[in-house]
Amino acid sequence: MRSDTQFERILGYFDEDGDGKVSASELRHRLSMMGGREEEKLKDLRDAFEMYDTEKCGFITPKSLNKMLKRMGESKSIDVCKMMINHFDLNGDGLLSFEEFRSMMH
Repeated sequence: MRSDTQFERILGYFDEDGDGKVSASELRHRLSMMGGREEEKLKDLRDAFEMYDTEKCGFITPKSLNKMLKRMGESKSIDVCKMMINHFDLNGDGLLSFEEFRSMMH
């Protein structure tokens, strides 16, 4: 489990405007700046995915998205989190796999 200090450091890096939240555009921008090689970018994307996979189940669930958004000061209901996931859920299972997350970020 990552410590709060590690979380704050990661959040600070991705939160470009300092509002305590990481928008999709901030996340995409920072990930695009990381590493020149594809394998480094993939690792950075995997790290970002794992930050949202708070249940450590290999997927971003509505519950884990809700938890992560709360930690970033962006409280959303479980129903809203489900709708957010469904927008990028390519196979309709109600979860975001790493591949779906990766597609969302490109």
